[in-house]
Amino acid sequence: MSRYFLTGGRQRPTHLRARDEWTAYERAVLLSLDTRTGAARVVLEYASPPDRCPATDPSFVFKAASWDGPHLLLCTQTEVIVFDPVAERIVRTISHPWFNDVHHVARIGGRLHVVSTGLDAVLVLGDDDEVVEVLSAVGDDPWSRFDRATDWRRVPTTKPHAAHPNFVTEVDGHRWLTRFVQRDALDLDGGSAVRLADDPVHDGVLVDGRLWYTVVSGHVVVVEPGRGVVARYDLDRVGDEGGRPLGWARGIHVDAGVTLIAFSRLRPTTLKQNLSWLRTPLGRPPEPHPTRVVAYDFAAGRKLHTWTVEQVGISSIFSVLPAEPRGSHA
Repeated sequence: MSRYFLTGGRQRPTHLRARDEWTAYERAVLLSLDTRTGAARVVLEYASPPDRCPATDPSFVFKAASWDGPHLLLCTQTEVIVFDPVAERIVRTISHPWFNDVHHVARIGGRLHVVSTGLDAVLVLGDDDEVVEVLSAVGDDPWSRFDRATDWRRVPTTKPHAAHPNFVTEVDGHRWLTRFVQRDALDLDGGSAVRLADDPVHDGVLVDGRLWYTVVSGHVVVVEPGRGVVARYDLDRVGDEGGRPLGWARGIHVDAGVTLIAFSRLRPTTLKQNLSWLRTPLGRPPEPHPTRVVAYDFAAGRKLHTWTVEQVGISSIFSVLPAEPRGSHA
């Protein structure tokens, strides 16, 4: 595979002076990247309609996506977008008043699972797109903290979050959810959790029964359900970056011994505790790396290639997905 889809957003030009990260993005962006030629192009730019976002300074970004048959499932903070990548058109959109700061959407067990990060929960949708199950990321009743009658799409942020869940994946009938605050992966069906790192964790991918997770500080952790963490990789050492800030590591794809990691350029944030893992303070030399995708060969312990994509119009990347669903053929 040499072509990939990247999901993310284009920041507002004035965002470096903005106070709040939830006002940062002017457009959600789906990008196509050809790793053979280095060519990249914007496939889709999107902004949610006014009745599905905050009234003042709404932000639009595609966070973690997934394949669902021939369609891509994209998510903004308040919507799920079903996208046909062949026709390059939106098939339909799904939204619900309980969608706030959505970070991931995936079909598991025949049903859409939407990670509503702002409500510290995973919302399971039925055939009519209504919520049929609410899975708490912290084991409580979400309605003890949030008013179920509120349209949370209109609320800019609910931070600070108790868990800040990011990514949900199914392995052998168990749904695993990454939690940024707890630095772990929670088994939503078994109740146990696996501590992944000392720094915040983000996205994952299932490879041969193992879950590969990114740590935002620039590490990859491999988990085998039932055994726990079986491997760790320090991307700073593998890439020989010399202490230069790598950026936010989020999206990950593993194929044929090559691991692709999506890095977003570090930016100021009012939640400075989320940047506490930085070894070099933000804003001081050396300058942070640009937004990019990097290929690694962990078996050989080396970095293979880097594709910088900021110039195409994407400021942050959340997902790296193959341009065809698993099992398809060109």
